Amino acid sequence: MSHDAWLIFDGGERSECTWMDISGKGARLSVPDSEAVPDDFVLLLAENGSARRRCHVIWRKPRQIGVKFETKLDEKLRAVLGKKPAADASAASAEETEPAESDA
Repeated sequence: MSHDAWLIFDGGERSECTWMDISGKGARLSVPDSEAVPDDFVLLLAENGSARRRCHVIWRKPRQIGVKFETKLDEKLRAVLGKKPAADASAASAEETEPAESDA
């Protein structure tokens, strides 16, 4: 099973993707061209940005990437997204204070 998601790059560019595997520490994403994805970006798990993760690419295949979730969104990317992360203690993961992804 796969789910829609969106990549947000440092300049604010947005690209669609799907995630196939996800955990509290990382995910496997299907992308149109893995070489076009920068090493670091924000992954929106909900189109409205309510669930998001700062990611770092740890492996690449032609149409897939493996990412690990970083601790927090930096201020520059928060400004690009135009949103502040919600403080939700029940949904916070061990890695960061962003809302957790929904049950899959």
